[in-house]
Amino acid sequence: MKLGHLCESMGWKRVFLVSDEGLDRAGIVDLVHTPLVQQGRSAGSFLAVPAEPPIETVDWIARQIRDCEADVVIGLGGGSVMDATKVAAVVADRNCDAKSLVGIGKVERRGLPTVLVPTTAGTGSEATFVAILTDNHSGNKVGVVDPVLLADIAVVDPSLTDGLPPSITAATGMDAIVHAIEAFIATCATPIARGLALEAAKFLGPALTAVYQNPKDQSARDKMAIGSHLAGMAFANSSCCAVHALALPLGGRYSIPHGVITGCFVGEMMRHNAVACEADFRELGLAFGWGDSHAKAFSLHLDSLAGSLGLFDAIKTHAIPSSVIPAMAKDAVANRRLMGPNPNEVTVSDAERIYRSVLRIEEGI
Repeated sequence: MKLGHLCESMGWKRVFLVSDEGLDRAGIVDLVHTPLVQQGRSAGSFLAVPAEPPIETVDWIARQIRDCEADVVIGLGGGSVMDATKVAAVVADRNCDAKSLVGIGKVERRGLPTVLVPTTAGTGSEATFVAILTDNHSGNKVGVVDPVLLADIAVVDPSLTDGLPPSITAATGMDAIVHAIEAFIATCATPIARGLALEAAKFLGPALTAVYQNPKDQSARDKMAIGSHLAGMAFANSSCCAVHALALPLGGRYSIPHGVITGCFVGEMMRHNAVACEADFRELGLAFGWGDSHAKAFSLHLDSLAGSLGLFDAIKTHAIPSSVIPAMAKDAVANRRLMGPNPNEVTVSDAERIYRSVLRIEEGI
């Protein structure tokens, strides 16, 4: 990567780098940071973004960016890092707090320039204007959504995903598949979004199983990176739907990777949506390379794929108390940003049923 030359061409002299501890230990941070230091462009770094970052972490990153007087922020990592970077760049520039930006259209103007460099093939965050953070006080994940959050530059380098372990490849890759599906079927989907979603499916369908079975399959890695980016572009021009609405309350309360949740819930939710999506599922099935299948077969294929990737085994390691299901269901249905575009209405009782059908529930707790 030539990020130093890129910064020079844009006139950025003081670069702040945001990443996480895993990438730091793996030496990937050094690939980016060392040349910036050698060129005298590094203003500072924060290399400890946690999974599902809390709002308070974003405020802490923003203070460091501001103290360093950085003029650009690079986010190197998966969705958590990139989402934190988007919001921190605004908070640093605005000298506000991240919680004040939660909601739709509250950012209003761009913050410091951002360069987003994904190291997973799944979230598509580098192509969207959505950032998801964790509100530890409510136990929910919350969204900062505004077109001005879109990165100034996205650098998609598939080689950065070469060392991903199979579990992360599976979870993030399945999340990309869900992005493509939901962007295609959302009631607000534009023709551009539907076209991008179908193109994403053509890459993701054959590649995910191939790269999970053979992590050294560089061609499949390339296809996953392209497909993930296209799927992010798709839902940026459309919306995610009920699968993501169900995922946010669960992921906010329990440390379950986001892609594990969406991958496990998509089959059940598509069965719920089948009454409104028969033709869409046929079109998507062909794009994914799964054949001309009816709605039931499409949903079963999603279940089979999630099972073959070990996602159902992963989610079943978490025991969820029965007593929290009603509150999670209410929170999910209340998220109209995601539930509103879903093609078939989801009631609180529907949400409870789907939670109970997928999760390992501990009764009496």
